[in-house]
Amino acid sequence: MTAAALIDVPLQSLDVVHALVTHKLKRPLADVSSLKSIKTLVGGKSTLQNEIVGDLHKEFGSRVPDKPEELSLQDLAAAIGAFGGGLGKHTQAQLARLFSNKMPGGFSLSSTRSVLQSAYGLGLQRQDALLLLALTMEPSSRLSGDAEAKAWLGTVAEAYAAKAGISYATASAGGGSSGQAGAPVISSAEVEEMQQKQHEHIRQQIQVLARYAGMDLREDARLAEDKHALIVGLQSKVDGILAELGDEYIDGVRPLFDARKARFFDSSWNWARQEAYELIQQAIANCTSGSTSAPASIDDASLQRLKNRSSPGLVQMLAGSLSILQAANDNSLEPAIKLVSELHSACELALNQPPVYRELSVPTGPHVDIGTDGTVAYSEVPRPDEPSFAEFVKAMRQPVAQDMSPFIHLKKQSVGGIWSYCAELSATYYEGLGEICGSGLLFAGKTALVTGCGQGSIGADIVIGLLSGGAKVVATTSSYSRKTMLFFEDMYRTHGARGSELIVVPFNQGSTGDVKQLVDYIYRDSGAAKGLGWDLDYVIPFAAVTDSGGFATNLTSHSEYAQRILLINVMRLLGRIKDTKERLGYNTRASLVVLPLSSNHGNFGGDGLYGESKIGLETAFNRHRMDARHKPNGH
Repeated sequence: MTAAALIDVPLQSLDVVHALVTHKLKRPLADVSSLKSIKTLVGGKSTLQNEIVGDLHKEFGSRVPDKPEELSLQDLAAAIGAFGGGLGKHTQAQLARLFSNKMPGGFSLSSTRSVLQSAYGLGLQRQDALLLLALTMEPSSRLSGDAEAKAWLGTVAEAYAAKAGISYATASAGGGSSGQAGAPVISSAEVEEMQQKQHEHIRQQIQVLARYAGMDLREDARLAEDKHALIVGLQSKVDGILAELGDEYIDGVRPLFDARKARFFDSSWNWARQEAYELIQQAIANCTSGSTSAPASIDDASLQRLKNRSSPGLVQMLAGSLSILQAANDNSLEPAIKLVSELHSACELALNQPPVYRELSVPTGPHVDIGTDGTVAYSEVPRPDEPSFAEFVKAMRQPVAQDMSPFIHLKKQSVGGIWSYCAELSATYYEGLGEICGSGLLFAGKTALVTGCGQGSIGADIVIGLLSGGAKVVATTSSYSRKTMLFFEDMYRTHGARGSELIVVPFNQGSTGDVKQLVDYIYRDSGAAKGLGWDLDYVIPFAAVTDSGGFATNLTSHSEYAQRILLINVMRLLGRIKDTKERLGYNTRASLVVLPLSSNHGNFGGDGLYGESKIGLETAFNRHRMDARHKPNGH
């Protein structure tokens, strides 16, 4: 019996967007309204929001509009436009993962499509729509056999029929008249029975001939049975591991590191010349066009970036440009001449000065507007009475009313483990902030490792500061792609100072193997697989993942995976660095570790083991003291 074919309908962009977001949120499809935006649906979890936006870009590419998180799912789908062709890269990968991890062996995606076509009459487009729905109805563990898998598929098919407003019809087994009346009809069961008898007769004849020839026809079969038993045993172990740890944990700890994929950015001198050339050409164009907006000077941040990248070649180029402009004897070029002269003087003076990181941005504060319809709009606006970073730091340093300490201050841990306000450390902290907005911080000759430095992250701003001060930085990424490399290239092009270097490597902080290989790559300076040969001055392990909706009553595989990244492998990373330094004899040069702590110790709720992980990181302060006292053999 074969189901009558239903009219195939094109897959809609909203179907893909809705399923993609729902799958990431781990909620039923009916609970995720397409009238809400991604920002609203994630409930303020920015990392989860960024992951969803990243998945959208993987699926739709450049068709995703700017700030997609602010549009309702319906408006976002409309902005993406009509859906063409089959499923995209991301949804295909998620379906492959679903069938690999949750379906029994032999129940593949291709066989499922065959069932959907023969048993339900669905064309390719409707099959895609049903499979998207299947992602949102993923089983919690691997299904035990074909019967259970077919029952699950039937549940998904019924849910799709209800959603699409269709019903499945089975075609008649008889069909129309074929000509002669009263022609004998043989059922398929009778044909199959005859074939089986024929095959059995042939098999008996083969066995007789094999015995006569002294051949063992069962030799290969017994070997296959042994292999099958081994496979069954291994599959049982894999199923047990998956049932215990979950597929998200298993998938999440897969290694990514590959030293051959390291990308090096170190040509600050080249980008400085290009930026200076563009500034000069823009000034000349404004002058010759009669524009009144020709710059007579350059903003402090842009000038500082050029000074940080100053080189004899840049100074020579500026001197030559200045001579050419002056020789033109054209009064209209005076604004451009003034600009080039300022650049030349500043960069020539900077040749004898090290690059520095200075914070020259305008400090901002949170601002919320609530419209008449109840719409909440959040933005960052300049702080009143604090036009510069220096004024902002000065205001922060003021003691809180009825308290001797500033609102933001540092604490020191006593021998008994009690943390209390430390005036000396707080003063040092504010002196450092003063240097950042004054003379600047120097990082020349320093090396750093920063994980979790994707676009829009705190880690990315830390990398910018280190590069501006002349440091050499290893930055890791768990989403190694051309788009990611362009992001880091642009970062170095804009902020890379003289002597700085940015090395980007693929890395999964959830993988113990990656932790080991990354540290070995950084410290190894000889052998066939030669690394960087560095000794790290700064370690900033800021990699993180979200755990949306994780409560004590429903901790998931993802919760354990997130804790591995946030806590367990941070400790492994620090331990590996410590062991490597001791093995290489680097005993007099300490590495400064900046831990990503948080005051959220379970205060917010719904974020899995985040609070536990942050509390756990605080034990590193105790370990720093105690591990040194309990080394094996007294070392």
